[in-house]
Amino acid sequence: MSPGSRFWAGLGLAGLVALQLLPGLGASPIMRAEIYFLDGARAMLERGDLSVPYFRGEPFFDKPPLTYWLIAGAFRALGATALAARLVSVVAAAGTVLVTVALGLRLLGPRPALAGGLILATSFAFTSFGRLAMSDMLLTLLSTAAATLALVAIEHPRGGPGLAALGAVLGLGFITKGPIGLLLPGLGILALAWQRRGEWPRPGAWLAAAALLFAALGLSWYALAWWRLGGGPLAYFFLSENLERFAGSRYDAGQPVWFYLPTYLAEGLPWSLFLPLACWRLLGRDGIRWLLVWSGAMLLLLSASRGKLDYYLLPLFPPLSLVLGELFTAHPWRRAERIWAGVVLAVCAAGLALATAVPGRLPAEWLPGAAASGAAAGAALVGSALLVLAARNPTPVRTLFPLAAASAAAFALVCGLFVPAFRRSQPNAQVVADVSRELAFRPDARMALCDDPLLVARDVLFTSRLAVEERCDLWAPASSSEPFLILLPEERREDLMSVPAVRFVGRYRYLPATALTLRGLLAGQKPAELALIANYPTRDPISLRRNRKDRRRAVQERQSTRGDDGSVP
Repeated sequence: MSPGSRFWAGLGLAGLVALQLLPGLGASPIMRAEIYFLDGARAMLERGDLSVPYFRGEPFFDKPPLTYWLIAGAFRALGATALAARLVSVVAAAGTVLVTVALGLRLLGPRPALAGGLILATSFAFTSFGRLAMSDMLLTLLSTAAATLALVAIEHPRGGPGLAALGAVLGLGFITKGPIGLLLPGLGILALAWQRRGEWPRPGAWLAAAALLFAALGLSWYALAWWRLGGGPLAYFFLSENLERFAGSRYDAGQPVWFYLPTYLAEGLPWSLFLPLACWRLLGRDGIRWLLVWSGAMLLLLSASRGKLDYYLLPLFPPLSLVLGELFTAHPWRRAERIWAGVVLAVCAAGLALATAVPGRLPAEWLPGAAASGAAAGAALVGSALLVLAARNPTPVRTLFPLAAASAAAFALVCGLFVPAFRRSQPNAQVVADVSRELAFRPDARMALCDDPLLVARDVLFTSRLAVEERCDLWAPASSSEPFLILLPEERREDLMSVPAVRFVGRYRYLPATALTLRGLLAGQKPAELALIANYPTRDPISLRRNRKDRRRAVQERQSTRGDDGSVP
């Protein structure tokens, strides 16, 4: 394959990432840890202070600032929206695929590199977290780039520009995620240095340049934070957010040491099903051995930590995808590979066919129109049929491309069609609008809720700058002399309406945000109602009109439940 062909193939893979991640990107709810980065980046812009992140109005040193800076730049260019913030991760995801291909080209050759890039671009967790405004996709990009630059540096007697660039990238990783941004790629670099001892660059000017770039890019912000605020924030970050997260009980997720093995199996679908076969067939090859040793070392480090989260696995996906790329391109498959691939293709075909029944688990109001849903179901059935045909006589090509196409299309359909339709029917925007209108008349109002099935507290914080208090003693804020907005289940509203000052603000029909998860779909969800009430008077004519209408409705409902003689029938 010529260099030009490799360039266009890599560019095509980056385009595939964009085609999967961009549809419905701004319509998805604020998920996982996104709110920290959204609120922190916006606060940097509004305060005009890029050196100190803020969350809920308080200094926030859980993460270093590089991701905040990038999101703040996107906000400045495109406006403070979730879409703008998520574009940072989309670009990082596309960059990760390109860097993975570059690593594969140096290590394995063109065909395994491009196959590995395709596998990475269509892996479930990679595409899922590529849509979230968090720091982990950026960390994955920098970790993979550091490993690639280490290979480049080895080819030069003194390290050359590659060694200097390695120092810069490690510095950027350190200012993205802290010590873990140095440890994860560092494990791969150490394994490479051991495997190729004797080839490693000798100390010289390029090593000094690498050290200076690491210090300038990776340590300068920490020095600035210490100069401005003293050692407290840095002690919190390094001791609490890193050391205690690793070894202490404060962040213990209660997960077993083997947690990441089934997690990768689930989140690396459909390709993770091939990894045991790849390890068995390819372990003896030098490049593959290094990728597996690096991945294994990262896995051991993460498994030893008491704080375990599924997206911590993201930096393992690039090297493991290259291992899988070698499986699909290294040699003609023997009988064991064909049988294995046939089973995987059949399972995926069955999964696609069963997925057509999933929309029936949701009320029609939360689904796309009938025509769009029918077209999506038809596409899923066609994809299932193609996978069945491939399963009859699987070869590397007949397995790789149909499975990648089915994965990419299914993900784009779900994120571009079903998630936006679900989001449009949720009342989050209405809740935020009502809260913002209340704040316009009473800026000092606070807000409380006990449970947040809508995940609306994140929207309120990002849109209205109001930090919602999570508390279940709702009687206390309702009867408080301080102004409070309270969001609670409709069936609990009557308990608090007996407080003289309490008035009705809004009622919202919803499905829990978990309705789109596998567990939520299997359980089935029925619509429920939330109510927003306030414990203070208002001059807002819309709210006053709603309150009068609600009181009339309540009187009518009470009368309708009584017989002609006034007794309950």
